[in-house]
Amino acid sequence: MCSKSQDLSKRTFFILSGVSNALGRSLAIEMCRHYSADSLAILIDPSEENLQEVKKEIEYLERGINVVCWPIKVWQEANGTYFRQLLAAIFEKYTATKCEFELAFILHNEGKMATNNLMEPQLTEDWLSFVQENLYAPVALNQAFLSAPQLTKITKLVANITSSLMIRPFVYNSLLCSCMKARDMYFRSMANEEMRNDVNVISYSPGILETHKPQLDANNNEVDLSDLGVNEKWLQLPRVNARESSLKLINILQEMSFISGHDVDYYDTFNL
Repeated sequence: MCSKSQDLSKRTFFILSGVSNALGRSLAIEMCRHYSADSLAILIDPSEENLQEVKKEIEYLERGINVVCWPIKVWQEANGTYFRQLLAAIFEKYTATKCEFELAFILHNEGKMATNNLMEPQLTEDWLSFVQENLYAPVALNQAFLSAPQLTKITKLVANITSSLMIRPFVYNSLLCSCMKARDMYFRSMANEEMRNDVNVISYSPGILETHKPQLDANNNEVDLSDLGVNEKWLQLPRVNARESSLKLINILQEMSFISGHDVDYYDTFNL
């Protein structure tokens, strides 16, 4: 596979799932700084309040971007049929744009996947609920995006927010690590399958954000990560703010180039 770059200054059909954490909010705003007028940004999140706050910040940019807020009550109930109906309703509402988009871009944020609680759920139902929200739902949304007839023959970009640390074995985090690894492998495989359809895929590890909380044990005591089998070099990496990480992803996409299907970490290079 050859390295690629992606011009974001186009009329873009943009979907971002997960704006409740600092990274999601920053990604929404910084990405929309680049899109051309008449682009469409679809924000998906359980919190209506957070959605409306991010919408206002995007509108404040005065870029002429249409913003759709779609509150999703329960991720566990979201499936392919739900997301296909969601996209169909949005396309029907925005027929005035004639769907003349130059780029279709979907960004799967981790949302609340990265947790500070190291306690594993003991019940099978809890495991299924976690996997449904953090693996099945993103896959269903992604498939609805790829199969949308209105986006046929448009260059597509798919970005997955992942973690270079959490796809490795980690004490007390077998559920998170296994789910993150499965999600990572899905996007790698999809990149190969969709290469002939002009779909580019990147999995991006945003770095250890300043907003990440200390890890806690079952008794809410702070845990020393060095006791959990975490490589010492990871613990010495500098913290990153959300805007820095968002700008780094944009720089990778537009300037540094990437290989579709591969993982890229914020710490691979420190220059923005």
